[in-house]
Amino acid sequence: MPPFNLAVGLSFAAQTIGAVVMSLLLYAFYRQYRKEYLLHWTLGWTAMTVFHVSTSAAFMLRQTFDAPADSPGRIFFATLSGVASYMQIGWLLFGVYQIVNHRPVRIATAQRTLVGLAAAGLLTSLLFSSEDWSSLVRYATRVGLRSGVTAVVFAVASVALWRASRRRKGISFVVLSLAFGAYAAEELHYALTAVRGLMTAQLDVYMAYLGYVDFLLQSVIAVGMISCVLEDEREAADYAAAEIEHLAYYDALTGLPNRPLFMDRLRMAIENTHRTDQKLALFFLDLDRFKDINDSLGHSLGDALLKGVAERIRGCVRSGDTVARFGGDEFTLLVPRIDNVEDAAKIGQKIIETLKIPFVVGERELFVTTSIGVTIYPSDGGDAETLVRNADSAMYRAKEYGRDNCQLYAPAMNAQALERLALENALRKALSQHELALYYQPLVEARTGAMIGVEALVRWLHPELGLLAPIHFIGAAEKSGLIVPIGEWILRTACKQLRAWHRKVDRDLTMSVNLSARQFQQPDLVDVVRAAITESGIPPSSLTLEITESNAMQNAENTIHALRELKSLGVSIAMDDFGTGYSSLNYLKRFPIDTLKLDKMFVQDVASDPSDAAIVSAVITMAHSLRLKVVAEGVETQAQLEFLRAERCDVIQGYFFSQPLPVDQLERFAEQPKSGTYT
Repeated sequence: MPPFNLAVGLSFAAQTIGAVVMSLLLYAFYRQYRKEYLLHWTLGWTAMTVFHVSTSAAFMLRQTFDAPADSPGRIFFATLSGVASYMQIGWLLFGVYQIVNHRPVRIATAQRTLVGLAAAGLLTSLLFSSEDWSSLVRYATRVGLRSGVTAVVFAVASVALWRASRRRKGISFVVLSLAFGAYAAEELHYALTAVRGLMTAQLDVYMAYLGYVDFLLQSVIAVGMISCVLEDEREAADYAAAEIEHLAYYDALTGLPNRPLFMDRLRMAIENTHRTDQKLALFFLDLDRFKDINDSLGHSLGDALLKGVAERIRGCVRSGDTVARFGGDEFTLLVPRIDNVEDAAKIGQKIIETLKIPFVVGERELFVTTSIGVTIYPSDGGDAETLVRNADSAMYRAKEYGRDNCQLYAPAMNAQALERLALENALRKALSQHELALYYQPLVEARTGAMIGVEALVRWLHPELGLLAPIHFIGAAEKSGLIVPIGEWILRTACKQLRAWHRKVDRDLTMSVNLSARQFQQPDLVDVVRAAITESGIPPSSLTLEITESNAMQNAENTIHALRELKSLGVSIAMDDFGTGYSSLNYLKRFPIDTLKLDKMFVQDVASDPSDAAIVSAVITMAHSLRLKVVAEGVETQAQLEFLRAERCDVIQGYFFSQPLPVDQLERFAEQPKSGTYT
């Protein structure tokens, strides 16, 4: 074999092996990292492999078998070589575009580009394929045009990589940019050589050895691509690590520091303040009734509101202060330097006034208030945990004082907080050790004096304090969430007792059970009620569920939906403490209720106060016009009873008949003959 042919064959073999190795390596990277630019580069090197193999085959057909240019074999391999050489340009360019811009090439654009390149490769391969044309014409058409296009594309890619390298820490983009630039120069040399060959009717002998230069440049490109892949993954890992660190110390919703970061900054601020003998202030904020907004309007709107609150709080403080989201609807503020307590109070009031401005979320206008507790270092605590705990106690004092205010910490608050915690723990123990009991107060028909039902009322048989009424522990149960399991226990126990009384006392007896605000908001309330009815075997119509007027109006539309679901079980609904809330007649008409219970504050003076008498009379008349029954609570005197009977009140409840009784005493009460006073 002549030296020219041997040099060309060896260079083709080396380039083919290099392209195969690079294709396999990039495909392995693609399977591991799933980056689309790796797939493009894999296809580009695969196309380069096809180009070298088909070019070698065409070269062998010509040199070894002396096949003419228009023979089927040479036309096939020339066409395959041309299409592959042009498509490799597209795929390599797509990969560069994606790794530089971090976004994929549009599918339609990629498809049109590849079709155009394939058409160009096909066209240039078929032109001048007849033996009537010289090999120099075919060389200029196929190699010259392809090399010119390749030179332009690789030059553009080189510039793009060079510009992108300025935003990178490593040198991989610089290496690949220089390699692409050198390869563009080499391809430009091929294009110019083709033009000169047409003009001089010959090619220089050294052209046989340019394949080795191609192999060298392709090797540098391969090294550059591999280093770009590794550097890209390193940057992705660094970015992921930064994101993980950010998520560990910042709230994902508001972007504020979270609890761990805030506590760390608070400890550092305490150390600095201690060294300089200054003061710092800690604010603990809790949004008032935020749960009602979340439950009624949805979590997405609630999240948007929280972001708005965070922005407003940040707008109230200096750049050196730290605002954090402590959790849920709780925020904290650290002011690392403060001159006096009055300044802290002014900051708290500024935040309160700022949050009073309505929030516009979506198409809704929302009103939010906040309760704030404030502690000052070092007077209110010597460490971070103590300061936060005392600020939390001060915040609860703000809640107790009607919300929407700011309270400075006082030592007495700790005693109250400890007392509240002890009560919650004791109540939790009482539930598990069966210290709770139900008492039952009779419901008496006003006209006949007959007991027609009972209301279940919980009592705590405290091992040390004796019998405790709900006023002593229901508030703590509500705040701690224990009211939910306690309420479920009351419901199940009352239903089972009613079933026993149906067999023993009166099969028409009804049972009234109170639903707390927390219970009423539970998503599985209907299932809990259904289970209690099914387990006890009572008729659903014998169970009355009572909800207070104020709880019903917290979210009237949700209340209507929940009450309709409960009514679908067949139970009755009563509105308790009517007259103490703020329900409108419109909602009262829409609520699917059966009974109104008049609060005792109106009943106690009906015989002596004309205003109370007029109110009670009007409510009874209104209720009857809406086909509702009326139960009067707190009846204690004969005069009250006579007034209510005269106004045609349906049911009476109060100490005039009986106080709440345990099971055995209630049964004896039911067996007593009724006095003619009531008939």
